[in-house]
Amino acid sequence: MRSYQVATETITALVTATVAGLALALPIDFGWTSKTSALQLDLLAYSLPRAIAAGALIAMIVAVLVTTLASTTAAWATTFGGLLVLLINHVFGHTTDPHSSLSTMNFIDSIAGGVVLGALGAAVLHHRLPAFAWTLGILISLLLGSVNPVPRVGGSSDDLTGEHWHATDMPPIWMIALAVALAGIGVLANRHRPAAQRASVELPLAPILSGVVLVMVTLASAEWLSRHGGTAASVGLAVLTAVATGLIAAMLLPGRDGEVVLTAVALSAVGSATIAAELPAWSIPVLVAVTAFGMWTGTRRGAPLACLVALAVLGVSTALTPDTSQAWLIVGSAAVVSWLVGFGLMGATARYVPSRVLGTMVIFVPSAVLGMRDFVSRGEYAIRSDQSAVCTVSAQATSAPAWTSVLIALGCLGGLILLRRNRPLPEPANSGVPESDSDPAI
Repeated sequence: MRSYQVATETITALVTATVAGLALALPIDFGWTSKTSALQLDLLAYSLPRAIAAGALIAMIVAVLVTTLASTTAAWATTFGGLLVLLINHVFGHTTDPHSSLSTMNFIDSIAGGVVLGALGAAVLHHRLPAFAWTLGILISLLLGSVNPVPRVGGSSDDLTGEHWHATDMPPIWMIALAVALAGIGVLANRHRPAAQRASVELPLAPILSGVVLVMVTLASAEWLSRHGGTAASVGLAVLTAVATGLIAAMLLPGRDGEVVLTAVALSAVGSATIAAELPAWSIPVLVAVTAFGMWTGTRRGAPLACLVALAVLGVSTALTPDTSQAWLIVGSAAVVSWLVGFGLMGATARYVPSRVLGTMVIFVPSAVLGMRDFVSRGEYAIRSDQSAVCTVSAQATSAPAWTSVLIALGCLGGLILLRRNRPLPEPANSGVPESDSDPAI
């Protein structure tokens, strides 16, 4: 491609991925949100983790479908269509009344965001700079979401009012409209581009099955642990489900593409235990710069094994300081996680585009560690014989999520070693297609 085309696609990928990531990860809100009923807020808080999981799964499926079509035009057209749905949903939301269903509009938002991320990934992940911008845009959206904490895994309407969450109208309509315009330019610029390869008539089901197993089990584990996360058996269950589903999903992907999934599972676990419930707004530009530096380092010297070891060390550090209130330690830990996320996602092997999409989408899905952290912060109360309520979660249990994340990171490390021993090094090939037609993972 010419230099101006690369620059245009890079800017489009950055803006569009940020918009879609915000739509996927954050609860939808409008000027009338605070005036709606408690039932609507409860439904929004309760359905948010499911909406995020649905959007992440849709992103994976769309990436597989568009990659199978092998049409850049179809990829950009799908991206444009998803953004139009997003824009219509927000325009309708701003002009409707407080009696409208927030949970329904939020599901539309998340699914449209997933469609955009999957199709855009299929369009740009073949090229270095646009692929870099796609990943960075997604991580920026997650960092922006950290400024205003979203409802908990087992949340209620209390999470959507008061000090827990404040309406931000993210992503704003002007930003969605800008993304629509840029995607439209992308459709026009690529309408005559020939397909990179002949379209396949066979739909690879193994990557889709990999995404379904990973996303659904992760969500179910997080929701269960948000209510029953106070025992050693719960910790064992969290570790077992996270590592086992990560390894199964990794083995279903072609070649060594599973490296990015195992790395993402560990990143999600340690990040859920380490990053503060709410980050100061001034830290976001710093964290974005650190993330970009980590991504650059990962593209130059990718080392997934080293990343997993570093994640385990960070988890131990978090477990030893679970209740710190020192700003430098909170922001410093977030900076280390941000660097490791960028380094890990860009350094892990993934030759098949949907594998990269799945590995990136994993960090959106609420993890088992996040469910445990929610349980510990909220507590579980028992009624004594004198009818008084007693919290059954001790202060010492606050480090349990961090220790759980350490075990998950070590489990993913073992899974990565096992994957490398059982899969030979892949031969050079087009990054948008599987290794070979005979690969059993396809």
